[in-house]
Order: sequence, then structure tokens, then C-alpha cells
Amino acid sequence: PTYFKLSRTIPLPGDSAIPVVTGAQLQLEGSDNSVYPFTETGKGSYLLTSASLNTTTKYRLRISNVNNETYLSDYVPYKATPPIDSVNWISTPPGVNIYVNTHDPTGNTRYYQWTYNETWEYTSAEQSGFVWENDSLILATASNQYYYCYHNDSSSLVLINTTAKLAEDVVYRQPLIFIPVNTQALAIEYSVLVSQFALADSAYNYLTLLRSNTEQLGSVFDPLPSQLTGNLHCLTHPNEIVVGYVSAGTLQQERIFINYRQLPNWQYYIECPIKDTTVPDDEASMISFFDGQGYLPIYLNRGILTANFKSCVDCRTQGGSSTKPSFMP
Repeated sequence: PTYFKLSRTIPLPGDSAIPVVTGAQLQLEGSDNSVYPFTETGKGSYLLTSASLNTTTKYRLRISNVNNETYLSDYVPYKATPPIDSVNWISTPPGVNIYVNTHDPTGNTRYYQWTYNETWEYTSAEQSGFVWENDSLILATASNQYYYCYHNDSSSLVLINTTAKLAEDVVYRQPLIFIPVNTQALAIEYSVLVSQFALADSAYNYLTLLRSNTEQLGSVFDPLPSQLTGNLHCLTHPNEIVVGYVSAGTLQQERIFINYRQLPNWQYYIECPIKDTTVPDDEASMISFFDGQGYLPIYLNRGILTANFKSCVDCRTQGGSSTKPSFMP
């Protein structure tokens, strides 16, 4: 599946909401006269579920019905991406470095881009054997527990490399991710899905400029920001500046897992700074206690129920979900 997200630019310092573009019509057009329409999925996102593309055809993106304006990208080649050789990691005193290896024996790729999606398992500070639902205390099960959670994150940096100046089309130990020592990502189980794309040289040059503008502006020795000129153009108003670049190609992916037991002396510990409190034992007081004060039950011992604040008991307050992804062991 292919997603495009349409939005408007905003002035610096960029601290306001980015306005998304809805109601547009998107279609992918091939130089062989093929047309593949997108479906709007909401919040400025548009989806192409499937398409029979091939590497002998060039493609472009047409965007219409945006304030009666039409946008069109240049034709781009459909690049065949070579497989990922491996995704590996090295544990060092500062943390874990994750990197990728790949090569193209034909020497036709030369320009690469990577993205990734991370998922890791973690827990709340305290484990509860009960859940408070519908003004009742019930036993926690695998489907309603909130001690184990899963956090998802994705790459935000521009991860690219080129072998254009090398004798062989080989990328060795391309850095992807650094996980600082004793942090939550490797508290229990960590997984990363790495995606690899072959780029045209023009797409690589665009991403190089984008990276320079966004990631290398911290010192007097870094280059000054420059205007991003992509391959999208406004047909209605040719002088309008359009930010973005459309490229096309096949996708290669590989997923790896890292368990905390594989790491020497890795320690991550979360502690609740608030002591447990005793819950009133009559029904009316118990309902008022749980419904209005932000507490969750923990355990029941000899008829005495204890509780603590949600931030200590519910792992979802740390930004994750208690639903276990299908790919996690």
C-alpha cells in the first residue's frame, strides 16, 4: 500500500497546527497510460491499496480539486530495490547501535533510503490483579490488563546513503538507530522493522538538501538553509512553491528482535513515587473513590483492597497500548 499525506506549509517558528488538505483527488499515472486512483482515508491521508507497477514504466502523481488547483509531479522511474542483507546491532557502554547492510550485485541502485518502525514492550510501575469496570471490581485478564504495554515509534531523520563514488554497490553498517543504555525501549522486548528503498539520483539530492535544512543547522559551520525544490508543480499557478518529492520503487523490509537478556548488565527499572493507599470497603465509598480520584485497584489481601494513582498502575499513561501486536513474541 502507498500513502500520501497532503498539508499546507506554515510560517516559522512552526509552532501552530499544520493544516491538512482534505477533499483532494489523487491518482497515479503511468507512462503506459495506466491510472490508479487513491482513496481518501481522513486527516489529509490518501491510500492506494494496490497497483500493478513495473520497472519499465515511469510514473507521476496528479493532485486535483484543491481550491480548484491542480498539481502534477514529474515522471519518475520505478526503481527495483535490492534485498536487505542484514539488520544487526552492537551493544556498547553508551547503548545499542542498530545498523543495516545491503548491496546490489548489478550496480544499478547506488542511492538508498531507509525508514523504520520500532515497537517495544514495557510495564507500569505496579502490577494490578484487578480492573475497575462499570463500578465493579473484576479480575484482570490478558484482554483487559494494563500492566504490559507496547509503544510504537517511527523514524524521523533522513536516513540515506550513496555508493556512487565506490567501486562496488555495497553499503556496510549504515547507522540507523541508537538506543541509550538502560532506557525503556529495551526494558523487555524490542523489535524494529526496517524498510529499504532504491532512489533515483534526483530524489537522493532532494533528501540530501532536506537533511541539510532540518538536521544540520546547529552551528556556524553548518550550511545555510536553502529553498527545497521538488518535482511537484502547480499547473494552475506555475509560480506557486510546492514542497515535496515523489519517487517510486519496490520495497524491501526486514524485522529483528532484541531481548534485554541478550544485553550485558542492561537495567531498566520504574518505581512509583507514591505509596499505595487503602480503598474504603463499603460499596458507595468504593465507587466514589475509583470514579472520582484517578485511582486504580492493585491487590486484595485478607479483604483489604489497595490502590494507587493511574500513572503508577496503568502502562497506557506512558503513551503505549495494552494490545499486543501480532508480530511480538
